[in-house]
Amino acid sequence: MPLAARLLLAFGLVAIIATAFVGVTLREASREIIESGFADRIDAAHAGVRQQLAWEADALRDLLPPLCRHDTFVDKAHVELERAKGDPDAMDPGSRIAIGRQVPSQAKALRLDELSLVAGNGAVLGAEDAARIGARDRRLAELIKAPGGAPRLRPAKAGGEPSLEVHCALTGHGVTLGLVGARRIGPVLARIGEAYDVRLTAAREGQPAPRSGEAEVVRVLHFPEIPGLDVVASVSRAPLRQALGRLDRSIALTGATVLAIALAIAVVLARSLSRPLVALARETREVMSGAPRRVEGRGGREIADLAAAFNATIDELAAMRKRLAATERIAARREVARQIAHEIKNPLAPIRAAVETLRRLRQRDDPAFDDYFEEATSTVLDEVHRIANIVTEFTRFARLPPPNLEPVDLVAIARGVVTLHAAPASGEPTSGGTGGTGGAAAPRVELVADPIPRVSADRDQIIQVLTNLVQNGLDAAAAVRRDPRVSVTIGPLPSDRVRIVVRDNGPGVAEEMVPRLFEPYATSKDKGTGLGLAIAQRIVFEHGGEISYRKAQKGGAVFEIWLPVAGPPLLEKPIGDTTVRPRGPEAP
Repeated sequence: MPLAARLLLAFGLVAIIATAFVGVTLREASREIIESGFADRIDAAHAGVRQQLAWEADALRDLLPPLCRHDTFVDKAHVELERAKGDPDAMDPGSRIAIGRQVPSQAKALRLDELSLVAGNGAVLGAEDAARIGARDRRLAELIKAPGGAPRLRPAKAGGEPSLEVHCALTGHGVTLGLVGARRIGPVLARIGEAYDVRLTAAREGQPAPRSGEAEVVRVLHFPEIPGLDVVASVSRAPLRQALGRLDRSIALTGATVLAIALAIAVVLARSLSRPLVALARETREVMSGAPRRVEGRGGREIADLAAAFNATIDELAAMRKRLAATERIAARREVARQIAHEIKNPLAPIRAAVETLRRLRQRDDPAFDDYFEEATSTVLDEVHRIANIVTEFTRFARLPPPNLEPVDLVAIARGVVTLHAAPASGEPTSGGTGGTGGAAAPRVELVADPIPRVSADRDQIIQVLTNLVQNGLDAAAAVRRDPRVSVTIGPLPSDRVRIVVRDNGPGVAEEMVPRLFEPYATSKDKGTGLGLAIAQRIVFEHGGEISYRKAQKGGAVFEIWLPVAGPPLLEKPIGDTTVRPRGPEAP
């Protein structure tokens, strides 16, 4: 993966992870803060309700007793009830109506939601609700008989509301008259709840206590000042959801902004970091495909250190190459001297024998001298010609010029060699094969090529290598088959290389010749010098490539050549003459 992509990925992941971590943390903290705000509001509402109910209870405690002790309205009603001997039904209707009309005004003056004037038997003589007048309420009868005091909770009736209820009673001459007043708790809860944005409702008897859920936060409040009073406080979670939604959108927007900034910084850093690296890599490739020279590291101390290390390595490789070249030249001189001595020694023996025989015949004036002279001189000339051929081949091998590199079309070069060696279009049979009776079939040379880039190589030397391999394949196949065939295959390889495969249908190379196949003067041909494959190997090596041999599975020889597309690496200078050439006659 390129450095720029890695930096983009790394910065992007860091931005996303950091935004997600901060966003989750902030979201949870905000949730906790808002939830705690709900609890604080409920606590504040609880305290406000307690304070308000305590004030209401204190106010109600002292509100009715003074009326029962010395209020004219209550005294007059008590007198009328005494006259009727405690029977409300026996009271004067006019007086009863007058008494009933005074109760609502008293309730309004006392700011009571309910006020009832009750006889001892529970009969309602007057009430703020005219519909209740004349009704009998056993609960009220029992209530006015009990001593007065602190307000008590009156549970909600069906469809009604719970209230704080107080009473007072006036008893005399066996007649009891009482006042029962009440204030509803609902308005107090509504007023306090509105102040703290909390919904407060009195709990109803027999109903299960509600629980908090996704929609709202619920808590049941208890008030020891008023036994039996439970208030359900609830706060809607809608503001929480809305706040979290706004927070999520803000986090997403912030994350996108941070991601964009991080990617922009990554792009800038990638360019600033990769630009010197790309330049260094380009200079390195140029060094690998040309003359070694020092590269410059720009962009930071680390890159400068890398360039310095590369320069030191190149210097060491150049020095090592020089030492290796010198060693190879010495080894080549030794090998060539050995090979020349071996090759020239063989023709010298018959030359020496012929000359010695001629000398003996001449010394004895042997009549056979004239007859043998022709044979001896012919032998000497043949062997001298053989020595001249050896010297010529060696000189050609020793004076092989360095490759003149230029971009060439390898497929076009191979097509030209194949066309040169292919059979005529008419397909007429040719002679020269020994593998069967009658005329042999014309040789067939094929080319199979895949698209490859242009290769930096010496055109003439590549033609020489391909010509040698194709001709060797045809010679080997024609010696044993009536249908000699050679195929040339060209295709790409990884790491910017190309491959050339030359395959024939001949017998292949003998096993004992394989280890010495590319050595100079190693040949199995009767008239060969053994320099063809040695020259081919040297050309391939000087092009920075490799050449190898293997036996085909169905018989025949397979030669494979690998060449770098960019040409030979680290070619400090063309390899010159590394062998000793025989000296010619000195000029006079």
